[in-house]
Amino acid sequence: MSSYAAITAHRQMHLDKVRNRAYARALAKIIGPETTVMDLGAGLGVHGLNAARMGAGKVYLVEPEAAIELARTVAAGNQLENVECLQQRVEDIVLDTPIDVMISVFTGNFLLTEDLLPSLFHARDKFLAQGGRLIPDRACMEVVPVSMPDYYKKHIDVWREYPAFCRENELPELDYTPARPFAANSLYYDSAESFNAVQLSQPADLKEIDFYTATSAACDEKLDVQITTAGECHGWLGWFRIRLGDEWLGTGPDDDATHWSQVFMPLEAPLKLAEGDTLTFHLKRPEFGEWTWATQHGEQRQRQSTFLSQPLSPQSVMKASEKYCPSLSQRGEAALWVLEQMKGQAPVAELASRLHARNSTLFAGEAEALEFVKKLTERYS
Repeated sequence: MSSYAAITAHRQMHLDKVRNRAYARALAKIIGPETTVMDLGAGLGVHGLNAARMGAGKVYLVEPEAAIELARTVAAGNQLENVECLQQRVEDIVLDTPIDVMISVFTGNFLLTEDLLPSLFHARDKFLAQGGRLIPDRACMEVVPVSMPDYYKKHIDVWREYPAFCRENELPELDYTPARPFAANSLYYDSAESFNAVQLSQPADLKEIDFYTATSAACDEKLDVQITTAGECHGWLGWFRIRLGDEWLGTGPDDDATHWSQVFMPLEAPLKLAEGDTLTFHLKRPEFGEWTWATQHGEQRQRQSTFLSQPLSPQSVMKASEKYCPSLSQRGEAALWVLEQMKGQAPVAELASRLHARNSTLFAGEAEALEFVKKLTERYS
């Protein structure tokens, strides 16, 4: 089940007054009775329904998850007859109507996290009318080196200090130092209050994306910052800004809080910095790939990657290679068989019974086989 399948998963976004007001202000300036609107990844449909309430001629709410059914109910309950709900991926939609205003919230934490921007670019090229408007239409990623001793100790150095934790809590003493490198190669999404970071330089723009013209959501950016506050640097704090009409909405530590989090990219070894020092930061991330960040201070260079945030077996490293030639496992063969039977002729229960009979050693019982078929049905039928 997707993280956005449950209604409760939308609560924080739906009640984000800072974000929703900014979207509403932008829409109010461009919505008219002839305007055709598409709300991509609509969720519960708040932005598209706001556009409908503002008098848009037609509003399409596009959402692949069943949460769209609540938006359908709300539209009907509010007598918004100009709304059409499409429970589909935007890549699968067939629509002849050109879209005048395309709304999206395809900006995950630190902009690229959820890999949704490629879907926006696809929808833009497929549906946006000539002269049509995107809300938002531009984004910028920002970073700053920070001192965060308490957060760093709690999430990274805690593994080095585990023996002391054992002694304090009367537990058998164990050394968990080998876990620390995994923690140092992880990203941490949290609030400004939780980070309690001291910024060691002015925030810097890392990457700006024009949603009208961009064709890729990959990142490979490098910048230099000059240290303005001496201190111990524990890593980099990142966030983004988006342009909604003629105003920018920021998600950084100095902005009004939204449902978006900032991200902390730690250093493997904290750096002692003096005022006037220069740090070089390099961030790489292919679409749908791993984050890699490098920090240069004089002759010292540290490079980390989320690829190294969990233990890796030789087999998993091999499978991650683009040159790997995959073959189906036993479960893969079972999935292929089920998909081949999906011709609209056999009910799910029958498919599960036949699957279990064919693979009695693969499933603990028919109930497990039934769940296996249901998941394939939900995703592919």
